[in-house]
Order: sequence, then C-alpha cells, then structure tokens
Amino acid sequence: METETMEIDFSRKLRLLVVDDVAVHRFLLVSGLGRINPFMVVEEACSASEAMDKLGGEERYDAVVCDWLMPDGSGEDLLRWMRARPHFKRVPFIMVSGRNSNQEIIEAFMGLGVDGYVVKPFMPRDVYRKVVDTIAKMAGKNDARKNSG
Repeated sequence: METETMEIDFSRKLRLLVVDDVAVHRFLLVSGLGRINPFMVVEEACSASEAMDKLGGEERYDAVVCDWLMPDGSGEDLLRWMRARPHFKRVPFIMVSGRNSNQEIIEAFMGLGVDGYVVKPFMPRDVYRKVVDTIAKMAGKNDARKNSG
C-alpha cells in the first residue's frame, strides 16, 4: 500500500468550526484534523443554531465544515444565515454529506453557493485538504479583487 504524503503549513494557525449532529462524526473529524495539524484550532457545534451562536461570538473562524442534513437546522440553513451577514460572505463553507449524486453536488455549488464539498465517508486528510485548498482559492480571489480595483 502506497503512503501518500501531504505538505502541511504549520506557520498558519487555522481556526475551524465543525458542525455535525452526530457526536461520533464530530469526534472523528476533530481528532483526525488535530492529528494532521496539531496547531489548528478546531471547535465543534452539534447543530446549526449552536454554530450560529459560536459564529456570532468573539471568535473568528477561517472556515466552516458542516454536515448538510441535520435535524435542528440544516447546513443549508447555516450557509444562508452566514451569507446574509457581510462579515461571513468570504468565510469558506465546506459541506460534508452522504449525498453523492452529481445533481446534488451541482446543487450544493450552484444553488447553495458552497465553497467546497466532501462526500461521506471521508478521511480527515480529505477534509483538511479541501479546507486548505478552499482557503487558498478564496484568498486568491480576494487578491485578484484588490489588484483589479
């Protein structure tokens, strides 16, 4: 079995919010991300409403990783809440879901406006890569906007 290596930038301390109603999923993701980059701060919320409370607090997050389907408000609800607030418009939102049809993934990007999508089941490194790549991609877009204006 070939081992894949991943380059990690430990100089940038990332702060993530992981939102999932299933405690085991949150635990596996939070602990897995912590093993990949122990300098990353990963906080968790068990519902969209708890995530909204955390996002409305003093802490700032570099990205949100959220399950799509949850009983107490969906990932879609959280994303719409975030995008309705100017200071969250540029915070990367990565949706995780068991929905894996092309139609549903297209809906997530085109209809909902997610910045990244990871299909369950996944490995924490897949989510980490998606988070880092999405943050870099959005930073590039922001740089392009600054340079064009």
